[in-house]
Amino acid sequence: METARLSKRVWAYIVNLLIYIGIGFGSAVPFLTMLNFHIIFYVLIGIGFSFALSFALGSLIMSVSHGYNIGSALLGIRYVASDGKNLMVRQVIIRSFSESIVILVILDLIYFIKNRTERGVIDRLTSSFAIDTRI
Repeated sequence: METARLSKRVWAYIVNLLIYIGIGFGSAVPFLTMLNFHIIFYVLIGIGFSFALSFALGSLIMSVSHGYNIGSALLGIRYVASDGKNLMVRQVIIRSFSESIVILVILDLIYFIKNRTERGVIDRLTSSFAIDTRI
């Protein structure tokens, strides 16, 4: 098992972020058009929908697919426990919650770049690591 490169992990984070933000703000459009909310409320509702969708859908997809989420599946990255087995439910929930908060993802990327390590903050929280499935 080879650990995934930093560049692939960054792209996986970006793909997930764009998908969840797009779907979250897209599902908040009815609140803007039908209820005549101000743009500030639309942005807040969009952020809330994006967070909820990221957490719920991310947990479901990662549980069913045994360690893949949308961005990591497209780039060939799989998350496994530190012993090489599939992630447990607790690890999936913590990882999905942490990845749905943009600030934690940014801090994780800064930690990667600063320390030149293959395990970030989220990986250390969940006792897991990312492996490259396309070697």
